[in-house]
Amino acid sequence: MHLTPSHWIYLAVVVLVIIGMALRKGVIPVCVLGTFAIGWVYTHSFVKGLQTLYNANLASATNLLGIIIIIGLMVALLRLMERIGADQLLLRPFRNSVKTPGVAFWGTGLIKGAVSLFVWPTPATMMVAPLMTPIAMRAGLPLIGAAMTMNLFGHGIALSGDFVIQGAPKLTSSAAGVSVTSVLQASVPLVLATGVVSTVLGYLFLRRDMRRGKLTVGEVQAAQVRTEFGAAAKFAAVVVPSAFLATILTTILLPLRGGDATAFIGGVALLLFLAIAILEYGLKAPAAVMTFLQDGFIFSIRVFAPVIPIAGFFFMGSPDVSPQILGTGAPGFLLDLGKALAAHVPLSVAPVAIIIVLVGVIAGLDGSGFSGLVLVGTLAQALGTPIGANVAVLAALGQMGSVWSGGGTLVPWGVLDIAGVTGCDPEELTRRNFIPVICGLAVATVVAILLA
Repeated sequence: MHLTPSHWIYLAVVVLVIIGMALRKGVIPVCVLGTFAIGWVYTHSFVKGLQTLYNANLASATNLLGIIIIIGLMVALLRLMERIGADQLLLRPFRNSVKTPGVAFWGTGLIKGAVSLFVWPTPATMMVAPLMTPIAMRAGLPLIGAAMTMNLFGHGIALSGDFVIQGAPKLTSSAAGVSVTSVLQASVPLVLATGVVSTVLGYLFLRRDMRRGKLTVGEVQAAQVRTEFGAAAKFAAVVVPSAFLATILTTILLPLRGGDATAFIGGVALLLFLAIAILEYGLKAPAAVMTFLQDGFIFSIRVFAPVIPIAGFFFMGSPDVSPQILGTGAPGFLLDLGKALAAHVPLSVAPVAIIIVLVGVIAGLDGSGFSGLVLVGTLAQALGTPIGANVAVLAALGQMGSVWSGGGTLVPWGVLDIAGVTGCDPEELTRRNFIPVICGLAVATVVAILLA
């Protein structure tokens, strides 16, 4: 394998990015300058180096556009449901059924996880936490327990698999050069392993501290509860969950996969959004629709804007996307580096899997579970292909590390939404998450080694 100066520049920038993420420093300037340097050196043209900057961001945004749109539509629907009180009406049946700390822990977590699958964890926090936290605490679950179960199920299990919206596997698979479906299938046992271990250990540690008197329930502050609901709220509370359940069943039966499934879910969400808006606002619906759509897309763009230039750089590591940025015949720099490494250093599945999950965890330390997905995807392709390993499994494992770390379970700056709504200490929450999540990722790594 002949390595050019562009390859060494790429490697140097990757190392700088990993160090920057580990130190929780912004890595966007490093990625932008690295993209420009590689474009300039590879093409031997300063002007084409500048064009490479634009092309890299364009290729990245093109790959992310579908995710941005589906997130915007889902959040717009959620904001509308919150405004009319449909979220409270939807969760009202759980008030009287949650009576013990165990039921409160698992029930609250499952509700948060289910909602997070459709609207992502942060918007789901705003919907579920204010209503379910007082219910859980009245059942005897400490505040930190309510925050932890919502955090593990939402920002951990739901986001790391992302089986409905498929934003995470789309980004990971694009960088790894494999299909979205293969990453989704590979992630199922890894999500289960990490999720089961982390939630069970978290619950056992919580009950132990409750028995020892280290944790108490404290004062319960009830959320402001509506007593009257309009026709639109009643319609939404019944039709929205029913429609999404039918949507999931349809995607399984047809079957619909990848972009087809995402398009189907997005279309259902948009029609539901319009129907509810018309029912609630009547002739004023056009203005309301515009406002809620703006809120949804502003949220989506805010999440993904920092990811675009980072992903643009790492996409040059994949031979499937690099030609879109640098032109026909452009190499996948990280894949070439991986092949060169494999030719000189004996590699096997076990050390490669450990490297990928550790890089994923480090990449997530900046508090964004998505900024590291392209890195672990390209790394899985670069190190997995030369040794004949299952690239999809390795990419899914890297996705577990990045999302569980940066998606919001291991770093205080990643759990601020849960901490802010519930009122718990973010550092205490991440300390309590640390051992269960690390154990879960360790088990998932073993599973990935066996499957790869």
